[in-house]
Amino acid sequence: MSKKETKKPHTASKRKRDSAEEPQSEGRRLLSRPVIVVISLVAVAFLVYSMVSIIGIRSQIRERQAELAELKEQITVQEIKNEDIQKLYNSTGTDSDFSALAEQIARDDLDYIKEGERVFVNVAGD
Repeated sequence: MSKKETKKPHTASKRKRDSAEEPQSEGRRLLSRPVIVVISLVAVAFLVYSMVSIIGIRSQIRERQAELAELKEQITVQEIKNEDIQKLYNSTGTDSDFSALAEQIARDDLDYIKEGERVFVNVAGD
């Protein structure tokens, strides 16, 4: 074999190697760009979903806090009423004192009336 024949296979294999590397690197660049775009879109969608969820949860928290404040106020009012009743129960007064106080509580808090009694309601709210 001559020197020319030995060089041809060597240069041909080198050319094959060079041409084989170039399409792979271009292929990687073409595949990586769409993959990056898809990953970016998924990340943005996740962030938007997270923000919407957080906003919804914060509004629910505010609603629950308002409900809690209202319930605490109701508890305070009921505790005051319970203290009044406890004082009434523990008082050493006579039965007439007890019945007068019970009547007052029934009229004021429970809106009771005596038999045959007329009640006038101011519809104007004044």
